[in-house]
Parts: sequence; structure tokens; C-alpha cells
Amino acid sequence: MVQSGGSPGHGARSRGLFRTLRAGAAVTAVALVASGCGLLGGSDDDAEAGSSAGPVEKATVRVAIIPSTDMAPLWVAKTQGYFTEQGIEVEFVTKGGGGDVITSLLGGDVDFAFASYPLLVQAQQKGRGATNIKVVADASAAKPDTTAVVVAKNSPLRSPADLQGKKIAVTSTGSMADLAVLAGMKAAKAETAGIQWQQMKFPDMLPKLGSGEIDAAFLVEPFLSIAQAQLGVWTVFQPMTGRLEGIALNGYAALEKTTQQYPKTVAAFQRGVEKAHREAATRSGDDAVRQALIQNANVKPEIGPVLHLPDYPITTDVTRLQRVPDLLKEFGLIAEPFDIKPMVLATPAG
Repeated sequence: MVQSGGSPGHGARSRGLFRTLRAGAAVTAVALVASGCGLLGGSDDDAEAGSSAGPVEKATVRVAIIPSTDMAPLWVAKTQGYFTEQGIEVEFVTKGGGGDVITSLLGGDVDFAFASYPLLVQAQQKGRGATNIKVVADASAAKPDTTAVVVAKNSPLRSPADLQGKKIAVTSTGSMADLAVLAGMKAAKAETAGIQWQQMKFPDMLPKLGSGEIDAAFLVEPFLSIAQAQLGVWTVFQPMTGRLEGIALNGYAALEKTTQQYPKTVAAFQRGVEKAHREAATRSGDDAVRQALIQNANVKPEIGPVLHLPDYPITTDVTRLQRVPDLLKEFGLIAEPFDIKPMVLATPAG
């Protein structure tokens, strides 16, 4: 039986999932390998196709991504032709972590980047005006059951207080991963000083959790369901509840110079993302998102229907985004208060 220290609903979900997979179906999630073919100029005919804003400046754009549930609507937008309708073609450039994504964006290797808001805020603050980043579209917002801090089923650690001074795996520090852990432990009045952060990719966390090389791991879907099915992990707590429920997680960003040089191209990208997010809120759109994860992230067909997906916002709410730098300041990850509003590029109408 899969054990869970989370809410009763979450435990029932875990047990149901294990029964679904107990016949031996294993779930694996691997990163896609997507490469760009260069930036091409677009013809008027290409640019005008389905776009209400006239010809775009660039017919093909490159987007740095980390394959996950948070950016799944982007796959749908590409396969369903939402970007083509706006006169652009999108090429995905897969990266292994948030730091690689930011490096690609700042280096000009990509036009847009899917990145967590903590990393975007810190990159903007470190640039101090030399390099300006713009959030062109919101990607995902937190919902319960989509993340968890877990331990191996035979671990003696059962509460946030037990994690004091332990080795906790996250994909990167200074990100929503460690912020979520810190916020959850603070809410439980557990001491956070002395945590030994272990940075690694999600697939690497599972064997290390099983072997005892790490004490706990912060997991997101679909890796959370994988861990429940394969290891029978115990959920110590769910971070994306309470004060963190609904907080902005990831966004699509571009350099300010890109938004100024190619405003119609950026607007076309924004409209494509918005349509994908609107469709994701429908029953058929939700099915399309789950199918995209099966096709693009090697999620097993039996897992797709039971994954808990994040919210895919239609608009970019500055008030909600501001919760991120406020949290960064609270936990000392940035030294000064940060106003995120100047970073947000308005979404065009139409």
C-alpha cells in the first residue's frame, strides 16, 4: 500500500494510483530533445495567416523549455496550429534545468524561455538594468496535489520537523522548489536552518531516495506519481496549499530588446499561448494536455488521466506574480524588495 502523510484525499489518490499500476506497469518520464534550425525571416503571406496584427517580423522563434506539466499547453499550441494561425512557427529547445534556460535567454540563443519566476526575478535583479527581462505570458500557477515533499516508505521521517538538517533534493536552489519547502516547514513551525540542499534532476531523485543517499525530495507531477507507483513514498507535506495555493510558478519570458525589435512576433506568441490556456480549461483541452504529456514526456497512458495538473492562467495577474518576490525577500533569497510589475509585458487584444 502507498503510504501518505498528506491529506486524506491525497492518500486515497495515491492508493488508487498504486492499485492501477500494481500489475507492474512502470512509469518513466524523460526529457525531449528538441533543437532549433535557426531564425528565418517570414513572408507577408506567412505572417498574415490568422493574425489580427499584420505581418510578424520573424516567422520562426525558438523557445527554451523544461518538459513538464507546467508547459504542456505549449505542445498543444504547436500541434494544433495555434502559433501557425498567428503567423509564426515555434521550435522547442529542451534544457536540463532552470539555470540553463536563463543562460540561453540572456545569451540570445532563444527568443523566449519557459522559466520559474524566482529565477526570472533574481536574473533581473542581478542585471540591474543592464539586461532587462520581460514576462510575456503566464505559464502555470500552483494547485494542491501537484507537488509534495516525500521520503522513502521505510524512512523514520514523518513530519516537517523531522526534516530539520536533512538532505533534501531540489532541482535548483533559489527556485520555487526550495522556496516551497521553506514555506511549508515555516508554516509547520519547523526549523529550516541547516537543511542540506541536494541539487539534481527529478529522475535522479528516485534512485537516491530509495538508496538513502538523500533523506527527502521535492517532487512535481508526473514524477510525484512515478515515485508513488515505484517506491510507495510517504508524503511528508504538500507545499502548494495554504498560503502558497495559487502562487505563480512559471512564465514565458523574453529579453526587452526582443519585445522592442519584434513586437508583432511577441504578440503572436502571446496570443498562441492564451488560446492554448483557454482550451486547456475545457474538457477536450484538458484531454489534449494529458495526451501531449503522453506523447512528449513518455508518460504512460495509464498515468495521463490521473495526473494532477496546475492552473494555466489566461491572463498575467501582477498581484499574484508579486507574491513570488515577496516570498524571496521573506526567506532572504533577495536582499531588497522587488516590484515585478515593470517586468510584465501587457498581453495584446485580439
